[in-house]
Formats: sequence, structure tokens, C-alpha cells
Amino acid sequence: MNQFSPLRKQTRLSGPEKSAILFLCLGEVRGGQLMQQLDVPEIRKITRAISAMGEVQAEVVEEVMREFGEKMSSYGGITGSVEAARGLLKGFLPEDRVAEILEEIEGSSTGDLWGDLSQLDEKVLADVLRKEHNQTVAVILSRIRADAAAKVLPLLGQERAVDLVERMVAIEELPADALRSIEESLRREVLAKAGRNAEAEAEKQLVNVFNKLDSKVFEGLSRELEKKIPDKFRMLKQKMFVFSDLIELKAAPLSKVMREVTGKTLPLALRGAERDLRDHFLASLPARSRDMLEDEMRAMGPVRSRDVKQAQSELVEAALRLASQGEIELPSGDDEDMIE
Repeated sequence: MNQFSPLRKQTRLSGPEKSAILFLCLGEVRGGQLMQQLDVPEIRKITRAISAMGEVQAEVVEEVMREFGEKMSSYGGITGSVEAARGLLKGFLPEDRVAEILEEIEGSSTGDLWGDLSQLDEKVLADVLRKEHNQTVAVILSRIRADAAAKVLPLLGQERAVDLVERMVAIEELPADALRSIEESLRREVLAKAGRNAEAEAEKQLVNVFNKLDSKVFEGLSRELEKKIPDKFRMLKQKMFVFSDLIELKAAPLSKVMREVTGKTLPLALRGAERDLRDHFLASLPARSRDMLEDEMRAMGPVRSRDVKQAQSELVEAALRLASQGEIELPSGDDEDMIE
């Protein structure tokens, strides 16, 4: 049984009591964070009010929240700025810490944007820039990474590229409002591109997941997916790179893949491979290395299927890693004819 008298709607609340109700509604984490910004006398008053409050009827809570909302709305519009943030921070942080935080924020407010633009595929970035005025494009190219600008500049056409270079040479410091407008426009465009690329990223993630699935699990999924989304699933399977695809690699890149794994991985993976794939691996090795690998395979005795699958998965991951580093080129899996 509560030892305190409940606060009813007719109860006249003091300022600390109203604040106490707001803090209780915020909860321990957010309320505690906000409490840290108060001075010691204010904390004492609110703590005392919370401790003595007892049960508060829902109507009282609603009345306090309504009053709080009305008072906040009476302020009208508010303006956020670095100076406004500085004033708030100085209320509860030392000056050196305030300066450090604002320096981090001001330094990163555009850094992420220009970094994100620099990471975009040059064709995607060129598509974004084609819609912009040349002066705006010159500003953007002067702020993204040099390697990104060098890739995208030729895609905009020689005539336009010449004009852009001239503008970049003559560029002056932009007013803050103009630069902010460019940044906001780019953020919207980049986010829109990211949204359009979401499906492609999801497909890429699915392909990676499929590549790592146990073969029996994947076979079970395949049967169901081929019934429900046959066209989409067929497209995903075409993008997959699995252990058996290593037979498409020539001797030099395959040797690089084999050197990426250590211990028993290679002989274990080949013990469970189809004969033609195993022969392809062995044929890619010098005679002495081939003989040693065959001896090691014969000496292994019976092996568990799970261990074989894991070893084969490591070889696939090694191939994908080398491909991402530009060390080897994986088979494309398409049927298009190459034009010399």
C-alpha cells in the first residue's frame, strides 16, 4: 500500500513537482541525462519532490504535459545554430570541452557528405552532377577527393570539363548560405540514389548469404524459392560464386587462391571435390607441389562432410577477397560474346 497521498487533478502543484512528473515520464536514462544539466539546488528540489510524490493520477500527468506543451508552443519558432549550441553547452560543460565538441561537429558536418560523394561510383556521381549548374559542379569537384574528381570529370564531356576546370581555378570562397544550399541539395540527391540502389544492395547481400550456406540448406531453400520467385531466384543464382566455379579460373589466378589458405584447408577441400575440379586444381600446381598435395590427401583418411564444406568455403572467400583487391578476375557467368 502506498504511504503517500495520491496527487489528484485538483491538487495544486509546485514547480519542482511539475518538473518531477516530467522527469518521471522521461524515464531513468533520458531523465538522468537531463538531470545532469541542472545545478545542485535544482537537483535537490526535484529529487525531494520525486521522493515525496507517491502515486500520480493519469489526469494530473496529462495536465502537466498539456501545460508544458502550451508553454513550449508560446515560444513560436526557434532557431538552431552553432552559437545556440555553444550557449547550451556552456551551461554545464567546461569551455575547453565545449570548443572541442563544436570543432568536431563543424569539422564533420560536411566531411561525411563529401566523403560519401567521393565513395560513389563515378557513373552515379556523374549522373548527379549532370543536372547541376557548372558553377555548382565546380564547387563540388573542388571539395571531393581528387581521385574521385579525376574519374568523374571525363564523364561530363570534354567541352563541359574545360569550363569546369576554368571555374575551379577561379573559384572563390562561397557564402555560407550558398554552400549550405548546395550541401542540402546533394544530401537529398545522394539519399535518393541510395534508395534506388537499395534493391541492388539487398541482392548483393543475398548472394553473399547463399554463398556461405550449407549446401543441403541451400538446396532446400532453392526448391521453395524456385516455385515462388523463379525468375528472381534464377537471377540471384547467376550472380553466385561457389566452389565449383573455381574450375573456370586459369592456372595463375587459381594458384593465387590456393596460396591464400593454410594448413589442411586445401587437401580437405579437394577430398570432397568432383574429380574434374580436383584434377583442375592439381594441374595448376608444379609437379612437386602436386605430388605433395596428393600424398597429403591420401594420408588424411575419412573426413567429415562438414569440414570439407568449411574448407571449400574458405577457398571461395579467398577468391572473392582477391577479386575485391583486384588481384584476380572471377568468371562473369554470362553468355555474352567478347568483341576484340
